[in-house]
Amino acid sequence: MELDPFARKLMAQYLRRRERDLESLATLLSQSDFESIREIGHKLYGSGSTYGLDEVSRIGGELESAAKSGSSDEVEQVVDRLKSYLQGLSFP
Repeated sequence: MELDPFARKLMAQYLRRRERDLESLATLLSQSDFESIREIGHKLYGSGSTYGLDEVSRIGGELESAAKSGSSDEVEQVVDRLKSYLQGLSFP
């Protein structure tokens, strides 16, 4: 599927924001700020499908749940899955 220039720009902006989220998540995890992590998960859950990235939404839901549990290990595993998924996207 070929994206028109406007859609390409929107997708690129969305993915840059997710990269910033990964940076924030690393900081928040080191601070055990589970509420802020939960908020990012909730945002991802709500936005991924809008961009055709259902996996981002799924991972966002998992991140939200992991943050609610307060488990650093669980949050870290979900963040690693998000990072791997985003790195695996091929966006020309």
